[in-house]
Amino acid sequence: MNFKILCSLILFAGISFYAGAQGQQLRGMVIGAKDQLPLPGAHVSLIRLPDSTKTVTTSDPEGRFSFADVAQGNYTVHVTYLGFRDVYKNIEVGTQPTRIGRIAMEEGAALLGEVQVTERALPSMQKGDTTQFNANAFKTNPDASAEDLVQKMPGVTVQDGKVQTQGEDVKQVLVDGKPFFGNDPNAVLRNLPAEIVDKIQVFDQQSDQARFSGIDDGNTSKTINIITRGGGIRNGTFGRVYAGYGDQERYKAGGAINFFNGDRRISIVAQSNNINEQNFSAEDLVGIAQGSGGGGGGLRGGGGPPRGGGGGGNFGGGRPGGVGGGTSDFLVPQSGGISKTHSIGLNYTDKWGEKTEVSGSYFFNRGDNSSDQVVFRQYAFPPGGGQTYDETNLTSSLNTNHRLNFRLEYKIDSANSILFTPRVSLQQNDGIRNISGETRLASTLLNSTGSNFNSDLNGLSASGDLLYRHRFAKAGRTISINFGSAYTENTGGSSLFSGNNFFTDPISFDSLNQLSDLDKTGLTLSTNVTYTEPLGKKGSLQFGYQASLANSDSDKETFNYSEVTDAYDLRDTLLSNVFKSSYLTQSLDAGYRFNSEKSSFNIRLAYQRADLQNDQTFPFESKVERTFYNFVPSASYRYNFTKTKNLRVFYNARSNAPSVSQLQDVLDNTNPLQLSSGNPDLVQDFRHMLSARYSATNTEKSTSFFALLSGTYTQDYIGNNTFIAERDTVIGEGIALQQGAQFSQPTNLDGYYNLRSFITYGVPLKAIKSNFNLNLSGNYSRTPGLINGEENISSTPSFGLGLVISSNISDKLDFTISTNSSYNIVRNSLREDLNSEYFSQNSRLRFNWIFWKGFVYQTELSHQLNSGLSEGFNQNYLLWNMSIGKKLFKKQEGEIRLSVFDALSENISVQRNITEVYFEDVQTEVLQRYFMLSFIYNLRKF
Repeated sequence: MNFKILCSLILFAGISFYAGAQGQQLRGMVIGAKDQLPLPGAHVSLIRLPDSTKTVTTSDPEGRFSFADVAQGNYTVHVTYLGFRDVYKNIEVGTQPTRIGRIAMEEGAALLGEVQVTERALPSMQKGDTTQFNANAFKTNPDASAEDLVQKMPGVTVQDGKVQTQGEDVKQVLVDGKPFFGNDPNAVLRNLPAEIVDKIQVFDQQSDQARFSGIDDGNTSKTINIITRGGGIRNGTFGRVYAGYGDQERYKAGGAINFFNGDRRISIVAQSNNINEQNFSAEDLVGIAQGSGGGGGGLRGGGGPPRGGGGGGNFGGGRPGGVGGGTSDFLVPQSGGISKTHSIGLNYTDKWGEKTEVSGSYFFNRGDNSSDQVVFRQYAFPPGGGQTYDETNLTSSLNTNHRLNFRLEYKIDSANSILFTPRVSLQQNDGIRNISGETRLASTLLNSTGSNFNSDLNGLSASGDLLYRHRFAKAGRTISINFGSAYTENTGGSSLFSGNNFFTDPISFDSLNQLSDLDKTGLTLSTNVTYTEPLGKKGSLQFGYQASLANSDSDKETFNYSEVTDAYDLRDTLLSNVFKSSYLTQSLDAGYRFNSEKSSFNIRLAYQRADLQNDQTFPFESKVERTFYNFVPSASYRYNFTKTKNLRVFYNARSNAPSVSQLQDVLDNTNPLQLSSGNPDLVQDFRHMLSARYSATNTEKSTSFFALLSGTYTQDYIGNNTFIAERDTVIGEGIALQQGAQFSQPTNLDGYYNLRSFITYGVPLKAIKSNFNLNLSGNYSRTPGLINGEENISSTPSFGLGLVISSNISDKLDFTISTNSSYNIVRNSLREDLNSEYFSQNSRLRFNWIFWKGFVYQTELSHQLNSGLSEGFNQNYLLWNMSIGKKLFKKQEGEIRLSVFDALSENISVQRNITEVYFEDVQTEVLQRYFMLSFIYNLRKF
C-alpha cells in the first residue's frame, strides 16, 4: 500500500514539474473607452516578435479573452472590433506572471495616413464558434422590435411563439453578454427596439462551470447575444407605450421602458389585453407540469402544420395563450383558444463596486384562457380494422404565475470568484374542462362519454446554484466546485363527474362522481467538482466528480361519492397511491483537452453508478431497488479550415431516470374511456447524441452558410404500452375495460432513434436591395410502442423548405416575403392501411411603408395550405391583417393607428399530432376579425 502511495506522489509531482516548465496563460478584457462596457466578439491576435507567428482568439460575451501556454518573449497584441479603432499593445512575457489587462477601444473608423477608412456593413461573419450578424445590414422600420430584426437573419425563425436559430430552439437571449429577464427569449426580443441593436451573436452557451474550466460538460443552450450600439444609446431612457380599443370590447395596453445608465440597467415591461398577445414565453406552467407530469413517453410531433392564427406581427392576435397539451391528471391544459393576459416584469442589471456584478428579474402574469376543440384520432389497432375516436372539448383555465431570477458574481481577487444563481417560481392554476367523446370500430359505435373536470392546483419551484472558482498561480491549473439544490411542491384538488355509455350487448351505463387531492414534493441536491491541469503547450488534463440525489414524495387520494352518507367518503384504491422515489447518481471522470489555432478536441470518460429506489406504501406495500453501472463517454472536435469556416463535432451520452409520475402506479381516469397509470418497474433510459455542424461566411460576397446533422439513439426508451379492449375485459388489479376502452402505461423499449438535418444559406440580392435566405430540413424518427402486446413502429420522415426575401432598402420601406413548406410521411408497422402523407405550407408577406408627412401603412398576409389530413380538417385560409396610421409630434415619436385583424374572417387552427399508438387532427377555436384604434408613443432620450 505504501509503495502505491509513493508511486502516485511521484507521478503527480512529475506531471506538476513537467507542466510547470510550460508557458504562461495571458488574460485580458476588451472594453469600450467611452462607456467602459465589455465588447463581446472582439478579434484579438497575439503576434510573436520578430517572426510574426500569430495566435488568434475572440472575446467572450463578457469581453474577456485568454491565450494559453505563451512562451517567454516579446509580443504585440492586436485588437479589432467593427466600428472601433484598432488597438496595438506591446507586452513582454518573462518568468513572472504577465497580465494584458483591460484594452479600451475608441469608437470611429480606422485611420490610414490622412485617409479615413470606413467599413461596409457585412451581413455576417464567423468568429470561432460564434456567428455574428451586423444589424446595419438588415434594414427595419423605426418601430421594429428586436424580434422583427432577427427574423430577417439567415436561419432565424419564429414558430408557434418559439424563436429558433440554426434549427434549434433559442433558450436564452443576453444583452451585452448579461442576462435579461432570466431565460425568457421572448421577453427580450419583443420588448427591445431594433434601433438599439448593433450586432446579433449566435452561439452555444456552455454552463458557467464549463466556461471557466474550458471543459465541455455537454450542458449547452442555444443563445443569442444582443450587442447594443455604442455611445449615448447605452446611457439614456427609451421605450414604447401603447393603448388601443376596438369592437367586441377588444383592447390592449402596455409598454416597455428601459433606463440605461452605464453599468446600471433597469427595464420595466407591462401589458394587458384580450387579443392573445403576450410579451413572454409560454413557460408559465413549467413548475406545475414538472411536478405532475402524467405517465407517458409518447412522442408528439412529426412536423405537422403550424397552428393557424400565428404571427400577427404588429397586429398581435393568433398566438396561443399558453402551454398546449395535457400535463397531468390534475392540470387543465391551455390549448390555443382565446386568452386574456395581464403581465408586468422588471429586470435589473448593475455592477456593485469593482468586484460584484448582479442581475435579476421578476415577472408576473395572469392568463385567462378559453378553448373549443374538435379532435379526430385514428389508432394503429386492430390490424384488420380501424378504431377511431371523436372528441369535442370546452376548456377554460385561469393561470397565475410569479417568476424570480437572480445572479450575483463576486470576484474575491484575481484568482477566486463566487457565482450564486437562485430561481423561484410560483404558479396557481384553476381549470374546467368538459369533454364529449365517441369511440367507433369501423362504423360501429362502441362507447361514448361526457365528463366535467375541475381542478385547482398550486405549484412552487425553487432552485439555486453556488459555484466557487479558483485559478492557481500556475497558468491553466484550476478547480471549480458547484453546489446545487432544487425543491418543487405541487398541491391541489380536482373533481370529476362523467357519464359513460357502452353499446356492446348488453348496453350498459355507468357514472363517476369523484374528488381527488394531490400532495407532491421533490428535493434534489447535487455537487460537481472539476480540476484542470495543463499538460504540454496546448493540452490539459481534467478530472471530475459529480453526485446528485433526487427524492420525490407523492400522495394522491381519490374518494367516490356515497349516496348513503351524501359525502365523498368512499376511498378508491385504484385511484389512490402513496409513493416515494429516490435516485442517487455518482460519477468519476477523466479527460484530455487539446487546443491550437487550427483545431481543438476534448475527450472524456466517466464511470457512473446510479441507484433507483421506489417505495409504495398504499394501496399495498411494494419496494423496488435497482443499481445501474454505466461508462459515459463524451467528445468534441473543432477544426478551423479558415478564419471564416469551421467544423464542429459533438458526442454525448446521458442516463435519464423516469419521473415520479411515470413510476407511480396510480390510475388516471380524467377520460374514463382512456385510462393510464405509471409503472414502478421502469428503469432509466440511456441516450447517445451525435451532432456535426459546419459554418462558413464569405465576407467578400456577404454570404453565410450553416449545416447541422444530428442523431439520437435511446436504449431502454420509455414508450407506451397500450391495451385496447376488443371485448369487455378486466386487467391488472381489477381495472374494468368495456369494449373500445383503453389502458396505457409507460414501459421500456429498444429501437428509438431520431435523425435531424438543417441547412441555411444567406446571400444579398443587390439588384433589389434585399437579402435572400434558404432553409432546408430533413428529419426522421423511429418510435416503438406496444399495442395489445404487439410491437408497433411509428416512422415519421419529414422534409422542410423555407424561403425568405427581406428588404434592405431603407427604414421607410420594409418588406419580408417568406414561405415554409413541410412534407410529412407516417408509417405504422401494425396497420399499413393507416400509412399516410400530408403537406402543409405557410406563405407570408409583411409590408411596412412610411410615406407622405408621416403616414404609415402596414399589411400582413398569411396563407395556410393543408392537404392529406382527416376529412374536414384540410382547410386552407388566408389571414390578412392591415393598419393605417399617422406619425405625430415634432420628432414623430407618437402614432395614431387604425388596424383590422383577420380582415377576411378566415382564421382557423389545425394541427396534427403523431404518437406510436395513434395520430390525430385537432382544430381549435381562434381569434377572428376585429377592428382597433390605437395610440403608440416611442420614448427616446439618449
